[in-house]
Amino acid sequence: MTIPAALHDALARPASLTIALSGGIDSLTLSAAAAKVRGAAGLTLCHAVSAAVPSAATVRVKEFAAAWGVPLRLVGAGEFADPSYRANPVNRCYFCKSNLYGTLARMGPLVAAGTNTDDLTDYRPGLQAAAE
Repeated sequence: MTIPAALHDALARPASLTIALSGGIDSLTLSAAAAKVRGAAGLTLCHAVSAAVPSAATVRVKEFAAAWGVPLRLVGAGEFADPSYRANPVNRCYFCKSNLYGTLARMGPLVAAGTNTDDLTDYRPGLQAAAE
């Protein structure tokens, strides 16, 4: 895997880095790049578990963390405790991500996610929560 210089520098610079790892290709790719740059030093992968998260994603995340030797924390997503999420509005992803990123922010000063440029042109209310 070749890591572009700007990404390498961004991943190497912080003393600690938490990556929100969904188990999808984007966050797995970011996690692999971070693990290649940093090893396990100051790197923590976090994966949210809940009834809304496919068990196959959790299996992928566990296998990835074990294979790369990177610490993994499983956290309760907590979205079902939020009445705004349970109301199932079109922007329910905002409420889910808001809960998740609130939890992750307490784990370290810098949280990264596998958002890519294609995501920026889609309707992604969770990106607003990530920015907050």
